[in-house]
Amino acid sequence: MPLPQRSKADTVETLLKAPWVMAVIALALLLGALLNPAQAPQPALGWYADSGLKTLEWDNYLSWLRFNGHGELAGQLEQQLASGDVHAYSAALLSPAFVTDSDQRARDFWSPAQIEQWKALRQQAPQQLAVSNLYRWGLADSLPRPARFFTAPLTGGSLWLTALAVLLLVPLASPLERQLGHGRVLTLWLLGSLLAGGGYLLLARPGQMPFHGATAALMVWYGAFLGLQGWRTNLSVWLPGKEWIRIPLPTPALAAIPLTLLGLLAWQSQPAMANLAAGVLALVGGILLIQVMRPAEPSTSIETATPADPQDQQALQRGWDALAQLQADAASDAFQQVVDRQPDHFDALTGLFNARRMGQDSNGWIDIAHRLFAHPANDKGQAQQVVGCWQQFRQQQGADLPPSVGWHLVTTLTLAGEFAQAEALAASLDHHDTRKPALQALRDALHREGLGHRAKALES
Repeated sequence: MPLPQRSKADTVETLLKAPWVMAVIALALLLGALLNPAQAPQPALGWYADSGLKTLEWDNYLSWLRFNGHGELAGQLEQQLASGDVHAYSAALLSPAFVTDSDQRARDFWSPAQIEQWKALRQQAPQQLAVSNLYRWGLADSLPRPARFFTAPLTGGSLWLTALAVLLLVPLASPLERQLGHGRVLTLWLLGSLLAGGGYLLLARPGQMPFHGATAALMVWYGAFLGLQGWRTNLSVWLPGKEWIRIPLPTPALAAIPLTLLGLLAWQSQPAMANLAAGVLALVGGILLIQVMRPAEPSTSIETATPADPQDQQALQRGWDALAQLQADAASDAFQQVVDRQPDHFDALTGLFNARRMGQDSNGWIDIAHRLFAHPANDKGQAQQVVGCWQQFRQQQGADLPPSVGWHLVTTLTLAGEFAQAEALAASLDHHDTRKPALQALRDALHREGLGHRAKALES
């Protein structure tokens, strides 16, 4: 069945299903790290040192810290300055308590002319901060305005670390935004920014950089993805010129990605513990938030399982033991006993399929294969087992199936996520009463995967 050229409507539909919210935010974060790096000169700090304000109040500020029991912090600020980190000046520049105390006791250590000079310079401080990107947009711990929690990820941080965090997020972006929707993904980001900012403030001290970059806030999306998964995860990766390929991975292995990024964040950024706290809180918050924000699963009709019959259980056990010992006839007899009593018993059908294939019973094997492929395969893991049996059957017998069996198999392949196999099989089958629901299920699945052009092709 040839695939038609993609129409404009298909292109628009694909774009709407694409993870554009995450893409826009990621681009903004990269631009923020490029335009507002932590190492960039900040006009407010240069002004503080050159205007005379530092000469007037810096020594007083250090004495004020020691007098109020913050001698350790005073020593840390002196070490920062000695190492060339002028962000230490922000401790005094952004300390309302020190400014209030200085205003009350100004006559104790300044002349009247110096007091007037100090007040005039202090009035200029907000204007100087307004032209310093990091202090205007960053998360100043002395003024934790709500808006700055959202803009803090756009300032500071390492450009290469931000780029790495965005790059590793690419395979997760499409399934995450497709499953949650654009609104939930955006809400998660806003909440993640709040969590990262809150985590930073837990351990940051005055004088330390009032910004933490993008990596910490990005952890909320990693946490949300992990919180949505079971024990195993199928990652969809697109290769240029090829179909999307699925890579099955154990979910705990994926946790190594955000944990590695957190380690790099603590190693690369200062203060290390404050930045690490920001990332950890966002990651854990993402895992917990997604349990509340998780979209409702569509209701499916699942048949009530019948209690296991002890006689059937014994027969199944004998059958699998015989298969393990390569005794095809004994296995076939054991499984056949179960099928005689329960014609739709899935485990017995799969066992009989393998036994007759091993025993080279061609006619009996084809008959049981048709019965297995027509099975609903609604229970967990059954569709994947049918896929494996279908691949074995196709290698030995080809893809010819009666329409009454083939269209049931198309539905099962769709349930297993094997869309390419389902499309190929659908193209080879004649019309049957089960054709319409099978094609509709396949179309719906393709639309959910953002493959609208392939869903359109099924209509021809």
